[in-house]
Amino acid sequence: MALAELLQGVLPIPTVSYREQGVLNFVRRFAEERGLECEADAFGNVAVRYQSGRSRKGRERRPLVLQAHTDHPGFVVSVVRGKRLELEFRGGLSAEYGVGEPLRVYGEGLPEPGAKARVTSVMASKAGPRGVGMARRIVGARAVLEGTGDIGGVAGGTVHVGDLALWDVEACRIRGELVHARQCDDLAGCVAVLATLDRVSAAGGDGDLIGLFTRAEEVGLEGAAAAAGAGTLPADALVVAIETSSSAGGRAEQGGGGIIRVGDRGHIFSPRMTRWMTTLAEELVAESSERARGFRYQRKLMDAGTTEATAFDLLGYETGAACLALGNWHNAGPKGRVRAETVHLGDLENLVRLCEAMVAGVPRFQSVVDGATKRWREIAKAVGPRLREASPRS
Repeated sequence: MALAELLQGVLPIPTVSYREQGVLNFVRRFAEERGLECEADAFGNVAVRYQSGRSRKGRERRPLVLQAHTDHPGFVVSVVRGKRLELEFRGGLSAEYGVGEPLRVYGEGLPEPGAKARVTSVMASKAGPRGVGMARRIVGARAVLEGTGDIGGVAGGTVHVGDLALWDVEACRIRGELVHARQCDDLAGCVAVLATLDRVSAAGGDGDLIGLFTRAEEVGLEGAAAAAGAGTLPADALVVAIETSSSAGGRAEQGGGGIIRVGDRGHIFSPRMTRWMTTLAEELVAESSERARGFRYQRKLMDAGTTEATAFDLLGYETGAACLALGNWHNAGPKGRVRAETVHLGDLENLVRLCEAMVAGVPRFQSVVDGATKRWREIAKAVGPRLREASPRS
């Protein structure tokens, strides 16, 4: 399936924390159509597995887990009083945004928008301690439905408690190489995982690949923390968290390739994983220069926020991370206005190519790590005599 087709199928699906069923249902259908194993854990996270069974040496492969989260910040209707709505916000966005912005309401299980509304005021959290850098964030809002007549006929349908109220921006539009969508974070990450599963399963190559689609990231990495804490993944799995991450402040370049993410705002991930991923990426660069396919990648910290790799790494898994440079993080556009998020189509393609290389490169993980250690031991041994000979005399 082409990347553009996957993007247009996944990105418009309405989703917020604890209400990710639309995206998860798409994942289930995707797996069924390809004959892939698919199951949910006790927390509602969904895993899709491609398993060839054996490596060329006749031994079972170490699993590679590509993980992405299925929620995005948005409102849930908590009170309906005629045309006036009270909304709960799930996720992180500065309280300077929101007032006057249009919303579209999505009913239970409905992919198409119904009523239109407009935010009249926002409720904000308290600011963090001085120096922490935590601005006041939206925790809720009041909105008014737009249109005429009683509520049952307002701009497309009845509104109920529990409906989703999402920013009325582009659901998904591809303009040249730039993807504009309400929910790139992290549905573009989900697309990267699905595309990798699609290509690897279609090729029928050797490998053990698990696509893990987690819930409730935007309210505290909850799905990932629950899965990692319960040990629902194979203990020897190599885990790579796939995200989108804000490129604001020059953190990364859209169009510069997918990003090998070495850490986030509070944690540095496994250096062994980073070395392995970087080695594979450099090999793709060398191959692409020969074949003129133009593979590009970036290696960055990406410290604008916290990612699920932190949960997996601290709870015992060998964990790395990769991401796409994200514009308008959490729909925070210029001048305090809500806008569609953006990712670069070429970056997504390069990220998927890196993911394919990781699937094939799992058997080399230890040799890459050991090779680097061996090289530095040889350097240490070689330079010792020279340094002793050239040591200054006291």
